[in-house]
Amino acid sequence: MSFVGASQWLARPFHLINLGYRRIAAIASDPNTAGDDRLLGYQQALTEYDRQVDVRLVAYGDYTMESAYTAMKALIPRAPEAVFVSSDTMALGALRALREAGLRVPADIAVVSHDDLPPATQADPPLTTVRQPIAQSGQLAVERLAELIAAPPATPPKHIINPVELIVRASCGAAQLS
Repeated sequence: MSFVGASQWLARPFHLINLGYRRIAAIASDPNTAGDDRLLGYQQALTEYDRQVDVRLVAYGDYTMESAYTAMKALIPRAPEAVFVSSDTMALGALRALREAGLRVPADIAVVSHDDLPPATQADPPLTTVRQPIAQSGQLAVERLAELIAAPPATPPKHIINPVELIVRASCGAAQLS
């Protein structure tokens, strides 16, 4: 079973593109995870807005702050204007790397992430993030598991699309652009 949430809809960096950012980097997670869909959404958004996908603006982490810290340090010399990070946890590591490099968020670089975990509101600045219905996703997973247990072994996989919501906070720079 695959849950498709913000990856193919709202988490794509449409928000950053609509705010006028052109050089948008991504810190993605390891392939074959939910973050893989998020990277696909990033790539699709750039393509839909007639922007080149620059592989030099994509770095990878493993959902830890430390991995995103390292990824962001690798991206900084490439001068992105904004970065889309696959998870709030990784965004916290990216924020630390940006601070250490003397870059101000969002004045020098905007940050948008995914998950809307409680630390997103406590970050400095608070993270613009994509909220997904975690409880609903868990309930659907349990229901689908029960279906699979009761069904014949050749039951085809389902793609379930949950609604998501963009939570705009200070890290994207929306307030300073309006």
